[in-house]
Amino acid sequence: MMNRFRLRPAAAALFVGSALLLAGCGQSGPGAGTAPASAGPLGGASPSSSAPAPETAIATGTESAAASPEATNSADVGAADGSCSAGQLAAAIETEPGGGAAGSVYRTLMLTNTGDKSCTLAGYPGVSYVDAKGKQVGAPADRDPDAQKATVTLKSGGTAVAQLRQTNAQNYGEECGLTDVAGVKVYPPNRKDSLIAEQETVGCSDDSVVLMTVGTLQAP
Repeated sequence: MMNRFRLRPAAAALFVGSALLLAGCGQSGPGAGTAPASAGPLGGASPSSSAPAPETAIATGTESAAASPEATNSADVGAADGSCSAGQLAAAIETEPGGGAAGSVYRTLMLTNTGDKSCTLAGYPGVSYVDAKGKQVGAPADRDPDAQKATVTLKSGGTAVAQLRQTNAQNYGEECGLTDVAGVKVYPPNRKDSLIAEQETVGCSDDSVVLMTVGTLQAP
C-alpha cells in the first residue's frame, strides 16, 4: 500500500508536465505572434511593417519631380508667346504728312520696342482717337484691305511702322460733332492692352464718321 501511494504523485506530476508541454507547443495567442516580430532584424514583421514608409516617400518624390518640369514648361509656353505687349512699346505718329486723297493725309504710325527682350508684331493695330482724358472720340480706324500682312520681330530699340491715313474732320462740318483730340490710342495686333501716341488734332464724335484707315505693321 505504501508503494502504490508514493507512485501516484509522480505519475500525476509527469502527466501535468506533459500537458503543459503540449499546451506550450500548440499556443496561438497574441504572445506567440508578437515575440518573433520584435525579435530583431531577422524577424518577419519588422521589415514588412517599415517597408511601406520608404516606398510612399519615393513615390511622392517622383511625383514632385515630374510635376516641376511640367509647371516650368507651362510657364515657358505662356511667356514664349512672343507678341509685343503695350507695356513693351512706345507709340508715335510721324508729324510730316505724306500724300493723300482730297481732304486727307498719309502719316506713319511707329511702334518701338522699349523692353529688354525681342518681341513680334503681325497684322493690323487697333487705332482710334482719344481726348485728353483718354476717352475714345468717334469711330475706330478702318483697315486697309490692300495691306499685306507680315511678321516683324523687334529687337530692343527696334521699330515697326504702319501707314495711317487721316481725313480732316472739318470736311464733315459741325454736324459730325467736332471734338478736340489729344492723341491716338493704339492696340498692338491681337491684344487688348493699349498705349497712346500723342497727336493734337480735331475728330468727330459721331461714330458713323470714320476718319482713319490703318495698314498692317511692317519693317521700316
